[in-house]
Amino acid sequence: MRIILIFACLFCCSCKTNTKAQPSFLHSGEVFQELQLPTPNAVRTGSGTPGNAYWQQQADHDIQVRLDIETNTIVGSERITYHNNSPDTLEYMWLQLEQNVHREDSVRSREGRSTGEEAYAGITISRIDVDGTPVTWQDYATVAKVLLPKPLSSNSSVTLKIEWSFAMPTEASLRMGFDDAYEAGPVWELAQWFPTPCVYDDVYGWNTLPYIGRGEFYTNFGDYNVEITVPAHHVVLASGALVNQTEVLSQEESKRLNEAKTVNEKIVIRSVEELQKESSEEKTWKFKGKQIRTFAWATSASFIWEAASVEITILDDTTKRVLCQVGYPEEASKVWDEGVEYLRHSIKYYSDTLYPYPWPQMSMSRGSAGGMEYPMIVFCRGSSHEGLFNVTDHEVGHNWFPMIVNTDERRHAWMDEGFNTFVNHYSLENFYGDREHKPDVSKYIASKFMHDLKAINTPPDLLKSRRHLSYRKPGYGMQFLREEILGEERFDAAWKEYIHKWAFKSPRPADFYRCMENTAGMDLQWFFRGFFEEPMQLDQGIVDVKVNADSATVTFANLENWVCPVDVTITCLDGTTHDYKLPVTVWAWSKQHKQTFKLPSQAVKVQIDANEAYPDINRHNNCWVQM
Repeated sequence: MRIILIFACLFCCSCKTNTKAQPSFLHSGEVFQELQLPTPNAVRTGSGTPGNAYWQQQADHDIQVRLDIETNTIVGSERITYHNNSPDTLEYMWLQLEQNVHREDSVRSREGRSTGEEAYAGITISRIDVDGTPVTWQDYATVAKVLLPKPLSSNSSVTLKIEWSFAMPTEASLRMGFDDAYEAGPVWELAQWFPTPCVYDDVYGWNTLPYIGRGEFYTNFGDYNVEITVPAHHVVLASGALVNQTEVLSQEESKRLNEAKTVNEKIVIRSVEELQKESSEEKTWKFKGKQIRTFAWATSASFIWEAASVEITILDDTTKRVLCQVGYPEEASKVWDEGVEYLRHSIKYYSDTLYPYPWPQMSMSRGSAGGMEYPMIVFCRGSSHEGLFNVTDHEVGHNWFPMIVNTDERRHAWMDEGFNTFVNHYSLENFYGDREHKPDVSKYIASKFMHDLKAINTPPDLLKSRRHLSYRKPGYGMQFLREEILGEERFDAAWKEYIHKWAFKSPRPADFYRCMENTAGMDLQWFFRGFFEEPMQLDQGIVDVKVNADSATVTFANLENWVCPVDVTITCLDGTTHDYKLPVTVWAWSKQHKQTFKLPSQAVKVQIDANEAYPDINRHNNCWVQM
């Protein structure tokens, strides 16, 4: 009997009947071989968790900084207490000097990718003392080597005092910026702005990759006390709790801020009508940030300041409130009027689903450095309400990756951007509900990227563009692993275990792989190898179907070098459909697999991946229809 299906079905399948048998393709199953991961030890265990000998350095900072708006210069001094928790004796230290990326001798500039800051002098360090002794240092653009007067032994500390200054970049917005587009005054956003020790860890020792701008940063956790002196009419938002609000705010502003810390509804701390006139006087704002990996801040006389708070449940099952505040110029008010609510949603959602937000506040500023994240503060722009929510949610999500789970973004950007893109997808679904919106992880069309033969786990400095391999593809891969490979229950348990075990610590890809496998209880070496570690491709196809009245024998082919389970849907003459998921091990020894399926009536259609969830580069061979 000939079965005629509607044209739409044929179009969807994009295929023809194929009854020509193909020869068997035996192979060695190399995709299933174990990854060559580092040998487990007492620091990083075979189960993917920190061991009982895990250590990491601590760098506490006391900083005093002044913004000179006449010269547009940042002048600072700092005391860094560096705790050597490693088992090693250190004879020198390396510092990050990231503002020197604008200098003509930086790697970025010598690549021919100038930031536009012509003849930029970078950071000028006038003095470095180590435990009270002046020392010499060697400047290599974005890093500097400091020779210690005496070796720093294990489990001891050293104090560095540094005096420095730099001119504020005005042409570039490379993760910080100066925005002079507002009637009430410019916006300054400061990030990666002070000398700080490079990370010394158990994997690479000193992490001294030069700062280029494609990769972001990898820093030590520490406690920060920062005093910021600005013109008296400015507002300052920063990576910490404001500890002297009665000294820098009016009595009414202080009262409003205290109220905002207790309510869900938005409170206007400083309205557009209350923006203060230019003043020759200055005020010093004081902030404390505990166990954060860096410190950023924004300041302006043009900031309309709004705030509210949100209640979250913390690790001991009690609750606390987190202050959510925004600062933006009047020119952005048509979009930024809902900014506080966006912060409240993201802090609540990620606290409930990932790990409780550990700090007292979250701030957001509007300036030139749109779309950048730091502990307790994000820099955003957004030209519409949807656009602002999406960028806000993404940047706030970074307070979990990498601000809590301290990823090395210089080598493994996908563990920061990709993981964040993945969790943003579900946050957007939760926020918008049934409302139409642009998803953060859109349907992935693998055929568009089939010639991009670089692995996801490629250092971002070696990528021309990070958008695909650091954001979209790993974000999709995590969703695919959750929804198609492990299932939500199994994935979620392993994912939360990974986050909680590595909170305030620094995992590597091997730790992630091992933790997910151990907690989920599934061999995922084939997945991690083909999706993250190597640029493998997937092409599953149907090469032959033989039907009987009550069964169908289907020959499947794996036509590329990656493997996946086979998601099969069979439609029968009686109108019933039957779903099967063949395990990935059907490809263990052959690139072809033949299987017979018992059915209630004759099969009229066989389709692989009917929901188009798999990263198949050729869907034209995924469907067979009885003609």
